[in-house]
Amino acid sequence: MNYVFFFYTLALLVICVLTAAIAGATYLSCRRRSYLFAAGIFALYAVETTEIFFGEYAMQNLPFDAGMYYEITMPVFRTVVISILNGCIWAIVLDALDRISSRRFWTPVVVFALSNVAILALLPTGPWRQWLYYTTRQLFLFFVYAYCLYTYRRSTDQSYRTRLQRFRTPLAVTAVLTLVVLIEDSIVILGSPMSIYPDWLPLYLSERNLSENVLMCYLAVFLIRNAVNVLSIRMKEVPQKEDVSDLDRHIDEQMPFYRDAHGLSAREAEVLRLVLLGKNNQEIADELYLAVGTVKAHVHNILVKTEQKTRDDVCVDFWKS
Repeated sequence: MNYVFFFYTLALLVICVLTAAIAGATYLSCRRRSYLFAAGIFALYAVETTEIFFGEYAMQNLPFDAGMYYEITMPVFRTVVISILNGCIWAIVLDALDRISSRRFWTPVVVFALSNVAILALLPTGPWRQWLYYTTRQLFLFFVYAYCLYTYRRSTDQSYRTRLQRFRTPLAVTAVLTLVVLIEDSIVILGSPMSIYPDWLPLYLSERNLSENVLMCYLAVFLIRNAVNVLSIRMKEVPQKEDVSDLDRHIDEQMPFYRDAHGLSAREAEVLRLVLLGKNNQEIADELYLAVGTVKAHVHNILVKTEQKTRDDVCVDFWKS
């Protein structure tokens, strides 16, 4: 069974390292910050998994008692790694929600780190200390999910809400998997005494959570699929780096995919971009130095190619795509 966990851990490390590398390459291609943060998440998770792996390897031929089962190895190192990892998760969410600010970013990350320090410093080694220490991870994620839902419900901007709706499925799946992670920790740490397991198993259950591994694999698949789409588009178009507003940035990120899916010309994409920004035909004509009739023709062609009836319909379709 030692070999099973060995190859299982090796496969998990390969997935994390590969995903981090793909995310890094995607960031270099499109300069979207979320991919840089995603690379950090998987790289840091690989670091923590490696630490667990070497700890298990070193303890394979040594007796494993109850005190060691509830011990948290290298707590300072682990707290630093997970705090940075959670910071990367939070940065991705704030970037997607257009809510990035120093205070909004640092407050939950610092609270998480301090809660870990307090648990390590104030509680004696035992099941409750270990359970609380790992449960702070899930509580942080539940806070992230709640913040996403709060931001969505609070917004009155239909385009903004439509854009966020694209993340409903992955957010729901990750929330369910996070709940499963919490349930597994509760059963393994609090509900099942070490004595009921075979002699070899407590070593591998002490600091592992298989549901958490499943969660990371799901996120890896989701990230790689999106990264491949971005890289395939960027092979056709060279990204331009410039200072733009949040709405401009999101339009520019989405436009290559939408243009490719509906066969829009370069000029039609320019017109659509201004339509998405809420400009009327005269304003579009002035900005692109075109006749109003030409703009109307481009808008008509856009509606035909996207199979939409009105400008509002094409805006909703753009953000849903």
